[in-house]
Amino acid sequence: MKRKLFSIFFFFLLSVLSFSAKVNDVRFSNNKFFINLNAADGECLVSADEESRLIYIEIQNLDSSSFEKFSRNLELDIRSSNLFEDVIIDKSKDSVSLTLQVAPKVSYTMDATNKKIELNLQRTSKNKHLIVIDPGHGGKDSGAARGSVVEKKIVLAVGTYLRDELSKDFNVIMTRDSDFFVVLSERPKIGNKNKAALFVSVHANASDNKSANGVEVFYFSKKSSPYAERIANFENSIGEKYGDSSDKIIQISGELAYKKNQENSIRLAKKIVENIADRLSMRNGGVHGANFAVLRGFNGTGVLIELGFVSNSYDSEILVDSNSQQKMAEEIAKSIREYLTRW
Repeated sequence: MKRKLFSIFFFFLLSVLSFSAKVNDVRFSNNKFFINLNAADGECLVSADEESRLIYIEIQNLDSSSFEKFSRNLELDIRSSNLFEDVIIDKSKDSVSLTLQVAPKVSYTMDATNKKIELNLQRTSKNKHLIVIDPGHGGKDSGAARGSVVEKKIVLAVGTYLRDELSKDFNVIMTRDSDFFVVLSERPKIGNKNKAALFVSVHANASDNKSANGVEVFYFSKKSSPYAERIANFENSIGEKYGDSSDKIIQISGELAYKKNQENSIRLAKKIVENIADRLSMRNGGVHGANFAVLRGFNGTGVLIELGFVSNSYDSEILVDSNSQQKMAEEIAKSIREYLTRW
């Protein structure tokens, strides 16, 4: 009986050992990270998030000899390449995990199977993120206006400064770069078609209450406060006024995508409103969620900036001043850089 139990135990042990994942080789050289392995389904997990530039690799159920290949020298070699901002190699029990944060202005391709993980990296002149700048209104649509203080002129000037600032590090396109009209539904489509990482719509506010003032930033939300809903209704009505119903604008797909985009947009919106308010000595009007059609149609992180109130004497002096416009653009660009390199 003992011999039979021993045979069963030995067979079980042999089965476990025979199905352990094995790493044959780990190399990092010439901007290439390569792992040669033999793993069963589910033993090798690989994921990458392009927005945060994080790559995560986990190999489970490893045999003991495989651990030695993930040495301290390997981690130092990866770090010294300057292709990564951070590298973490963690060994625990029978698994190894690697967390790699790719540096800005580095592009990569990755091929991952149960037999190999191959990561090829290349330095680029610009960060791979594409940003869409959307100066609101334009052409026959002046937007908010009080005398010579006209929204479409202000936001185009700030948008142009913003393009010039961001183009130093990112690929940038504008929905309009001069005084012409773009229908509401086309603006987010430009971002989606080009697979943009970020959509920034630039506007100026107005109110019958002349004391209303300050910079505000909005993100897309299915629910909104009465105040945010009023602002969104005004902006959405522009499209309907010129025969472009906001109902035509496609809703972003999936609750998970909606939640992730909302969280990212809120994070960026907070940076923008704080930085502009501090730099320009303006009232911080906060961050608000609202059902903006132009944000609803974009499949990613998106914000709509109300730079200030054309109806307020203090704000309007700032809004029409070219030096102030450039400072606003600098602060928006600074916020975007902080956001896109936040990890």
